[in-house]
Amino acid sequence: MSSVHKEHIKTLKGPDLFQVKVMAGVDWAVRNVRLIAYVLIPVVAVVAVLAGYRIFQSKRQDSRVEELGKIQVTYNAEARRAADKQKPILKKIQDIEAKPGSKAASQETSGLTPQQEEEIAVLRKEAEAIKADHSGSSTALMSYYQKYDQYPEGWLAAMMAAHVMIEDNRIANAATVLEGLLSKVKGNPTYLSLVTVELASLSEEQGDFDRELTLVGALEKSADSELRPRLALMKGRALYLKGDKEGAKTTLGTLVDGYASSAEAQKARSLLTLIN
Repeated sequence: MSSVHKEHIKTLKGPDLFQVKVMAGVDWAVRNVRLIAYVLIPVVAVVAVLAGYRIFQSKRQDSRVEELGKIQVTYNAEARRAADKQKPILKKIQDIEAKPGSKAASQETSGLTPQQEEEIAVLRKEAEAIKADHSGSSTALMSYYQKYDQYPEGWLAAMMAAHVMIEDNRIANAATVLEGLLSKVKGNPTYLSLVTVELASLSEEQGDFDRELTLVGALEKSADSELRPRLALMKGRALYLKGDKEGAKTTLGTLVDGYASSAEAQKARSLLTLIN
């Protein structure tokens, strides 16, 4: 294969803690409500038992969410410390851009002198080199996940930890976390899709295109209309990167025909131009 300008993987930032729809499991009492009602206790008592149990479960869930929220606060504080270190550097860039040294400035040009442009480039690299130290929140997230690995809140914590690892370029570590998580979320379609798609993207990043295709294929039949274009683009890209140009052309062509106005179709057209 000739030199490939592979699109950089778009890492999931993960759902916001307060926007995630937490799906609770079905408790024994709900599953066996008829047994309780007709054999064990009167109907009035059933209502009381179920109400009390749900309140108890709700309090436990609230406690888990609160605990995870505290870790989120730690994560935000870590990110804020890095941003504070970047501020004076970004201020220097703004100051330079505010006073261009060239008199030939126009709408098409910045008016910056070559020296100013070089200085800004150096400052930008300096700012980009400042990374947030999320070691504290990362450790806490993994501990939380191990404690609550049977609950959606625990799964969210694992995904957040994986994203921290991706930010630190620890792709293999993130993949290991998501591989372990995959088996735990099989009964939850929402998390199954989220974890599978991200794991497939990491597989591409690692050059394991067969694994990516397997993961994408596992979701294709059950995917909704919003997810299908993304899966098709991932599949077409993986086929191309592993050398199956004809398979890639067929997959990407189907994507363009079926979802012509989607952002994925636009990317597919660009990739088809590269293949052809």
